[in-house]
Amino acid sequence: MNSRRLSFAVYCAAAIALVIAAYANSLHNSFHFDDSHVIETNLYLRNLNNVLRFFTDAHTFSSLPQNATYRPLVTLSLAVDYARGHGLDPRAFHTTQIALMLITGALLVLFFTPLIGEWLALFAATLFCVHTANTETMNLISARSELLSTIGLLLAFVLYQRSPFARRTLLYLLPLAIGALAKAPLVVFAPLLFAYAMLFEGQTPRRAFRTMLPSLLVGIALLVFLNAMNAREWTSGGGSRWAYLITQPFVWLHYFRLFFLPLGLTADTDWGTFAQWYDTRAVAGYAFVALLIWWSRRSARDEAGRPVAFGLIWFAVALIPTSSFFPLAEVANEHRVFFAFVGLVLAVPAWIAAWSEKHTGLRNVVIACAVAVLLAHAIGTHERNEVWRDEETLWADVVVKSPMNGRAWMNFGLTHMARGRYAEAKAAFDRAALYTPKYSYLEINQGIVEGQLGHSTEAERHFRNALAMTADANAHFFFARWLVRVGRAPEALDHLKASLSQSSAAPAPRALLLRLDDARGAEAETRALLEETRSLDPTEPSIADVTRTWPSYAAAFAGGLAAIQRQDWPAAAHASREALHHDPQSADAWNNLGWSLAQLGFRTEAVEAYRAALARNPTHERARNNLQLVLATK
Repeated sequence: MNSRRLSFAVYCAAAIALVIAAYANSLHNSFHFDDSHVIETNLYLRNLNNVLRFFTDAHTFSSLPQNATYRPLVTLSLAVDYARGHGLDPRAFHTTQIALMLITGALLVLFFTPLIGEWLALFAATLFCVHTANTETMNLISARSELLSTIGLLLAFVLYQRSPFARRTLLYLLPLAIGALAKAPLVVFAPLLFAYAMLFEGQTPRRAFRTMLPSLLVGIALLVFLNAMNAREWTSGGGSRWAYLITQPFVWLHYFRLFFLPLGLTADTDWGTFAQWYDTRAVAGYAFVALLIWWSRRSARDEAGRPVAFGLIWFAVALIPTSSFFPLAEVANEHRVFFAFVGLVLAVPAWIAAWSEKHTGLRNVVIACAVAVLLAHAIGTHERNEVWRDEETLWADVVVKSPMNGRAWMNFGLTHMARGRYAEAKAAFDRAALYTPKYSYLEINQGIVEGQLGHSTEAERHFRNALAMTADANAHFFFARWLVRVGRAPEALDHLKASLSQSSAAPAPRALLLRLDDARGAEAETRALLEETRSLDPTEPSIADVTRTWPSYAAAFAGGLAAIQRQDWPAAAHASREALHHDPQSADAWNNLGWSLAQLGFRTEAVEAYRAALARNPTHERARNNLQLVLATK
């Protein structure tokens, strides 16, 4: 290896070390946002035997049907991380994120080298990997779709560039198709290839169109296939197409500013769409788009400027799927810049390099500034990772930067509620209601906190409001959970079944329904649900709850008493039934079973248990008193 190659290898190693150092403090960061339903409550991830199902059923992507888009490659990678980490260990998921970022950086070096040279390519790739604005994509594990799809597109370009065989046989389209299994917008490869062919291969527009035609047809076919594979309940959550369209040029300007000055980053903006096309911000956005077009056309005129033109075109084309006339629930999201910034890390360094060629005396200054920029971004990324450390640090940051964001205040309230600070949680929820008064998730959480504060009437009102707004799996489950806690389990059964029918991947409603069926002695229902749960995840804890056995009557009876003491009524009922398995004539066990069922609200079953106790011991005073109490409240 000659000294030049050795020097380049050393700098590559330094770049890798810088990326790892920038993200080293993210390894223990918690899950956030969509991670809750894509990872934490997604039962399908917990069993690698579901791999084939990932590719045939979009419901395996999320425990929320309305979010069940077809991204099997993402689901597969998350399931592997779950297996590697033996559960929901964030380190396993974050190490994969960092590894995928390093792969992205390596592909950028390969892709950019023919365009701007290997040294500038290394700088551009390193800048991309440590850019502070990319921290959202790296810390939001469910945004792995951005990483995987970007890798697929870059690999397609590298094969097109470097392999005549791949170009001749269209093999370069294979990674494009694989990457599409992570995210649909890879259809943008075709217009990017068209621009590449014209700018760097000197092809005429007609010839460039023929070059990109196979990828265009494949892209359209992939898009049709992916849309067909989405769950029927899936929705983009967007509103007015026109309002979204007139807002996005200003959002582009915002994203462009973040590339140069990534300050004020927030995980969830409080932006809304513009009401009028002539809004001052909208006009500023139109002017920016016009400037982008002018700059691209001007740069394309000479050889040195072509990488600049291609990078600017990449930035614009990459934003079209999410930031144009396809309305999404959020007007702006900072993980959307990930793919688009590939274009800017090419355009801006290429423009600076072309400028520095005309000012050779400033070469060392430019190099020093470049190193400073990389270090500044690495430090900024390291600091931003601290904001993403857990839910409380993240949402505390969001409500400061987006003070009129109702969802942010709701999530900030959830961090209080998780720590038992119910009064603070209620205050945050009340503030959220000022900005999002008709938000079903907020109503659910208001119901939960009112329940914790002992305000039963208010709690039920909020839960029923949530169901009236959106009778989804969450609304049914959390109402059911509250009903069980206040001794109204019979009413909870239908809500749990509704929740499970809408979200079969969610473990919580499945576990609660399984334990209630077991507690009330519904053997057929328990057996059917148990077998289904075993097929999805044989390690699901609720399986152990309803299949636990004790070696003797005394052990089972003691287990039941312990469960009664901690007010775990399903466990108490199960243990009492196990005690009766050892000694069906135990009046005490029948009485304990009746008490547990009565606390859950299964009064008919409780009456039967008390009468069974009295049939075995007519002088059992406690069973007699308990029976009279239940009959008086029926």
